[in-house]
Amino acid sequence: MADLFKSSTLQGTGTVYTVPTADQNSQPPILPTTTILKSIYLSNQSGGAVATTVTMLDSSNSSLEVELYKDSLSDATEVEKLVTVNLEQADQIKLTGAGVKILINYMEIT
Repeated sequence: MADLFKSSTLQGTGTVYTVPTADQNSQPPILPTTTILKSIYLSNQSGGAVATTVTMLDSSNSSLEVELYKDSLSDATEVEKLVTVNLEQADQIKLTGAGVKILINYMEIT
């Protein structure tokens, strides 16, 4: 079992991270993956307050979207949210908040 630490960054609105889905036929093969989300770091450099939401979409139940963070970030504000969330294959972390940068710290276990 290999552990891998990564960080992902996105500025704006969209999907920040998607847990890899196993594909033994790809080159190189993609192994089944579980991800442990450790922390979320948000930074607003937009020039004004921005309503910001970070959610986790459960791929096995597409109607389940779990809110991990929701608040209005004023200009030049930085926030760190410590979380411990286990993600399965194809689960996603999403950001809503134009002009907000997000950094997520997570560990992939394959």
